Amino acid sequence: MVFTISIANIHIGINSLFDEVFDLCQDYLTEEKPDFFVHIEEKDIVFEREKARREAAYEHRTFFVPPDPYLETLAVYRKIAVNILQFDAFLMHGAVIGLNGSAYMFTAPSGVGKTTHTNFWLQTFSDAFILNGDKPILRFENKKAFACGTPWAGKEGLNKNISLPLKSICILTRGEQNEIAPIDFQAIYPILIGQTFRPKAAEDVQKTLMYIKRLSENTKFYLLKCNLDPNAAKVAFEGMNG
Repeated sequence: MVFTISIANIHIGINSLFDEVFDLCQDYLTEEKPDFFVHIEEKDIVFEREKARREAAYEHRTFFVPPDPYLETLAVYRKIAVNILQFDAFLMHGAVIGLNGSAYMFTAPSGVGKTTHTNFWLQTFSDAFILNGDKPILRFENKKAFACGTPWAGKEGLNKNISLPLKSICILTRGEQNEIAPIDFQAIYPILIGQTFRPKAAEDVQKTLMYIKRLSENTKFYLLKCNLDPNAAKVAFEGMNG
């Protein structure tokens, strides 16, 4: 199946083996001419299957073989993540909240509570919404970083096909009390690297590191200690807005 999607205002042609990728991308379909093409072959699916097997072994958990159509969705996004590096864009793991025309990004290792915290924002602020729940794209335009929705959005699949100026990035941790404080970019830099898609080619790695450093030009960074109380959303919003 051949079709084109638009993500972060980048037009991507996709040649897939199964229908699942097309179904996943319904809200992102476009008739625009592709800026690049992603072609999926059987070897790409084999790669994703073996990667999943290695991760299960590393985490000492039972490995259940994912269906090929699902593995293809991962293979497509992996190739997209590599190609968008040519368009001042990169993929970072995190949940992004949209509110008052700005994007607030929360990143942390799996299991810390990103989903719980972002749900607190939805409960606290009537105009808040989830731009992307897991794997947004960050793209630079006129030196400003924008958070962009994608259909690859974690288990809940919450996302919107829009882009918003990235106001801040917040590292989420567990704590006895809800408290937030600014954090220096040099301190947060290694954490951001760990939460960013890492390509194989050395040239692409250098581009990715350059993009992460560019975030420091117009983006503020915070460390949020959260006890998983709903008041954490109010504490976070007020802290990131002075």
